[in-house]
Amino acid sequence: MQIIVIGCGKVGSSLAAALVELGHDVVIIENDSSLMQLADDIDCIKITGVPIDRDVLKQAGIETTDAVCAVTQNDNINIMAAQVAREVFGVKKIITRVFNPASREVFDEFGLNTICSTDLTVQAFLRELADEGKEQQHRVYGAQIIYTTVPIEKDLIGEEINDLSTDTGKLVFGILRRGRLILARPGLTIRLGDEMVLADRV
Repeated sequence: MQIIVIGCGKVGSSLAAALVELGHDVVIIENDSSLMQLADDIDCIKITGVPIDRDVLKQAGIETTDAVCAVTQNDNINIMAAQVAREVFGVKKIITRVFNPASREVFDEFGLNTICSTDLTVQAFLRELADEGKEQQHRVYGAQIIYTTVPIEKDLIGEEINDLSTDTGKLVFGILRRGRLILARPGLTIRLGDEMVLADRV
């Protein structure tokens, strides 16, 4: 794939390096020449310029690119770059970083496919503290949903799944029984060895 990475901070340079390693053709756009130095050892095209400038984007090959990843630390730049890529150049695959979780609603209003590194980090800590595991993520109607499993205490065996709740506000989605997901429904009782599947929005 041909992929444009907007932003060459720690996230952008690491992402670009990983994409190149996977065999993708990568172009990095970064306004700050000092940050671009983080990509010195990455075998990709590097363009120093304003990432929302149409000429800069054209130079990066946005008219034929397969995907754009906007990963700067400036939410406004990420939103504008994503909007220009989608509305002006018709890029189909756009992934946008949310740096400040407080900006999440703005990104959602624009219908952007987002990843919030702060939220992901917080959720990872919470999962570790709660001994959650087997994380999976899926996008459902524009929202990124994360699913995790937790062991069920023995004294809950025989209880109905719909009677259970968590103190984290996460949805009890179902149970994992011998590796098979069973959705939560009335009458579903917990057996020895079951794991609870929790769902939450990232």
